Amino acid sequence: MGQIRTAARALIVRETRLLLTHCRDERGDWYTAPGGGQVEGESLPETLVRECREEIGVEVEVAGLRYVRDYIVGHHDFSYLDETAHQLELFFECTVPADYRAQNGPSPDSHQVGVIWADAEALQRLRVYPERLRDVVNPGAAGGLPVYWGDGR
Repeated sequence: MGQIRTAARALIVRETRLLLTHCRDERGDWYTAPGGGQVEGESLPETLVRECREEIGVEVEVAGLRYVRDYIVGHHDFSYLDETAHQLELFFECTVPADYRAQNGPSPDSHQVGVIWADAEALQRLRVYPERLRDVVNPGAAGGLPVYWGDGR
């Protein structure tokens, strides 16, 4: 059995919009919350600060843990990870400075082509992973989201 990878993801909401990294693969454009894998000796908030600096070019302030998700790649039809990977994703509420403009950081992921702010309407049209991110800024759904998302989409 392989190792379980731990990843921290940033939920950055400004007004009613969620900040997402814009990525591209052979199937087209897709979007996800900034963040990535934790390295040995690094706390989860340290992981988020480093990953956001690399991917979105800004120092985030990390607040509380909001959601937890198991991501077992073999159960899904899409992944940017190895087909046998299992990743535990922890989503934290984060803030950026008021003057931050969505942009790539100095070391974006290889599939990352940009950064966007997306409102609830846009999130319904976009290919977003995990799909539950669509509900984070949806006033009708956000309050009812469970803390543990399981291995769902």
